[in-house]
Amino acid sequence: MTQNRPAVADWTTDFDHLDEQWGARGPEILADLRARCPVATTERFHGAYLVSRYADVVETAWDTRTYSSRVMILNDNHPDDIRLQTPPITLDPPEHGPIRRALLPSFSPRATDEFEPVVVAMANRFLDACAGREFVDGAIDYAQLLPAEVMSRLFGVSTDMGPTFRGWVDAMLKDGLSDLDVARTATREVQQFFAGQLRERAELGADAPDDLITTMLRAQVNLADGSTRHLSDFERIGTLFVLMLGGIDTTWSSLGSMLYHLATHPGDRERLVSDMSLVPSAVEELLRFYSPVSITRLITEDAEIAGCPVSAGRRVFGSYPSANRDAAQFENPDEVTLDRENNRHVAFGVGVHRCMGSNLARMELRVALTAWLQRYPSFELAADPDEISWTSGPVRGPRSVPIRITG
Repeated sequence: MTQNRPAVADWTTDFDHLDEQWGARGPEILADLRARCPVATTERFHGAYLVSRYADVVETAWDTRTYSSRVMILNDNHPDDIRLQTPPITLDPPEHGPIRRALLPSFSPRATDEFEPVVVAMANRFLDACAGREFVDGAIDYAQLLPAEVMSRLFGVSTDMGPTFRGWVDAMLKDGLSDLDVARTATREVQQFFAGQLRERAELGADAPDDLITTMLRAQVNLADGSTRHLSDFERIGTLFVLMLGGIDTTWSSLGSMLYHLATHPGDRERLVSDMSLVPSAVEELLRFYSPVSITRLITEDAEIAGCPVSAGRRVFGSYPSANRDAAQFENPDEVTLDRENNRHVAFGVGVHRCMGSNLARMELRVALTAWLQRYPSFELAADPDEISWTSGPVRGPRSVPIRITG
C-alpha cells in the first residue's frame, strides 16, 4: 500500500499513518510523540495534526463544534474533495443524536445477549474447520472470518458475502487510502449493494426479514417538535456502510491482536486457561493495549490543543491507541494486566460518536477468545514476533498470526 510514499523524515513534523513503519513500530512511535511532541504536524494530506495524549484525544472528541465529524478520513484527498458521508457518524450535533438513538435498540445489551448463541456456533464452526492441524493462522483462519459472518447474518444476507465484505473493507481502509481509485470503486459497489438490499426489503413489505437492513427501512427518527420521520435512503445507506466497516475490520484486528498476545505471552495464556472468569476483563485490557482505531476530525476554526495552534481547514488525527498507553491515565500502561480494575480505555472511542456497536464487539471478542482457549489451551507463535506484519492506516492489526498448536 505505501511502498511508493516518501519516507518519513521526522514523526513530529512529517508524520504519515500510511507509512509501513506506522504498522511495524506504531506503539514505539506514539510513545516518543507522547513524551516530547503531544501534537505532531505534517504537510502531507494537505496539512494535518496528530494528537497522542489521553486528555487531548478526549478533548478533541468531545468538542464537536471545533473538531467536526463531517470529514473522518485522513488520506491524500483534500478535505473539500471528500464526499463520502456515512450518517450518523459523519454528522455533528444536533443532527447526529436523533439518528443514532433510532438505531441503538439494535445494539442494546439485550439484543446482543439474544444473538450470542449464534456467534458461539459460528466460532466453533470455524474452529472445527481447523481441527487436526498443527498450524493455524489466528488472523486468516479465524479472526478475519468471524466478524464478516456476524455482519452477514445481521444484515440478513448470505454468509457467502463474507469474502466480498472483507474485500471492500480492505479496499477502503487499507489499499484505498493511498490509491483513491480503489476506494472510489469499492465505495460505489458498497452503496449499490445496500441500495439494492433496501429495495428488496421494501418490495417484501410486511414479509421482509427481521434484520438490520429491514430495521434501517423501518426506523423512525424522533424530531424536536415531537413528530417522527423515516430515515432517508441517503441516511440508510450511509449507516449500513459504516456498520459494515466498523463491524468487520476493527473487530478482526482486535481479535487477531489478542491471539498474537496470548501466543507470545504464555503466562497470560496459562492464567486465562486456568481461570476463564478473567476473559471479560482480559478483553478490556487487551483492547486497551492493542487498540486498533484512530479517528480523524476536521478543524472548523483556528484553535489550540495543549497550547499548540491548529489551523481551520486541516484535519486532526486522534490516536486512541496512544491515549490508551498514556501514563497520566493508566498505571503501568505498557504492561498487560489481565484483571486491571481502573481501565477507562477509549478503544471504542469517546464522546457523542462512541462506537454504537461496542456491546456487540465485546460479546464477539469474549465468545471468540473463550472458544479458542477451550479448543486450544496451549499454543505459541510459529514465527519470530518481529516477522509479524501489522497494517498501517486508521486501523492497526496483524495481517497474519501463524500459530503452532502445542496441546
